[in-house]
Amino acid sequence: MRYIGNKTRLLRFIASYLDELDLRSGRALDAFSGTTAVARLLKARGFAVAACDIMSFSYAFQRAYVVADEYPKFPGLAEDSQVQAIKRNPQFQSQVEFRFGGQGDLFGGISKRQPLDEILVYLDTFLEPQSSFIDGNFAASESPVEGQRMYFSRQNAQRIDAIRHKLEDWRSAGLVTEEEFFVLLSALLEAADSVANTAGVYAAFVKAWQGNAVRPLRLKVPDMVVGTGLKCVAHRGDVVELVRDLGHVDLLYLDPPYNTRQYSAYYHVPELIAEGWFGAEPPTLRGKTGLIGDSHKKSDWSTREGCVPALEQLLDAVDATHVLLSYNNEGIIPENEIERSFRQYGVASTYRRVGREYKRYRADRDSEARQYSGDQVTEYLYYVKLR
Repeated sequence: MRYIGNKTRLLRFIASYLDELDLRSGRALDAFSGTTAVARLLKARGFAVAACDIMSFSYAFQRAYVVADEYPKFPGLAEDSQVQAIKRNPQFQSQVEFRFGGQGDLFGGISKRQPLDEILVYLDTFLEPQSSFIDGNFAASESPVEGQRMYFSRQNAQRIDAIRHKLEDWRSAGLVTEEEFFVLLSALLEAADSVANTAGVYAAFVKAWQGNAVRPLRLKVPDMVVGTGLKCVAHRGDVVELVRDLGHVDLLYLDPPYNTRQYSAYYHVPELIAEGWFGAEPPTLRGKTGLIGDSHKKSDWSTREGCVPALEQLLDAVDATHVLLSYNNEGIIPENEIERSFRQYGVASTYRRVGREYKRYRADRDSEARQYSGDQVTEYLYYVKLR
């Protein structure tokens, strides 16, 4: 998923520094988990990970990529007559073979993944499109009319609606477990993002159809870390509330927001897909982009006046041995405040900072309204030993 602050391109840098610190296993807290790139790295290294984020779509990724430790088998769907009828269709297995045949992985191969492959093909290819909330509020026709939100093509929006309704039906009927539900929901979130008509965030849609947006939505197998035997947990909410009950962790990894953009406004569409629209009253939308109520999801870490107190509060509350913070040179927490806080709450002599340049994530091009300061930024890793 395209995501501000995603650490996928920096995983080798982070892993190398963890090696320098000789941190290879134990218990870790990923306090701002986002799309779980670092949480997956930590789990693969041998850490029992507690992941946390305030956003619901991140919680879905946490359940699929951090908590789940095996590919889902979907025994409950044996009771779904429609699924079973489709699986008897001669075209079905040929589609499974065409889409996923031979695409094994490092954690057990394609045979252990087969039930997941089959359900993805069923949802992707054999489920009838449905017009519901996403199609009604975030889709536009090939030649858009005034007022239509051009986040998705009508075809892709109707497929998102159909898949999301089916997942909710299966969950409500008890035909899928919670982990099975979140694995499928994560696949849908990533597939929807890949065909979203945006520049990478949902604060605006592009006013002409991009190439990715007119391609058909395709569900892919989530890149899971399985077979570790580790007990990992997911948490949605304020990390300070979590640490009060979490107990000791060997490593606290921090990747807070760098700027004053609130993620709840930049990713409201994935948030709607994650949470659904199945209550007594559908979500209330506002504005040209269809924003949802988000006052309970706004973060002090994204405010200039609140970010330093938030860092100090977390360092004071957590029971951790090691702290590692990812932050770039354009972040709103001043570097001297990071150093001061780390030395104050940790063992001052252990404080370290290392940096690496990388290509900037751009949500859009330079314009009169926005001028980027350059294509390169420096990512810093700040370290201190607390105890």
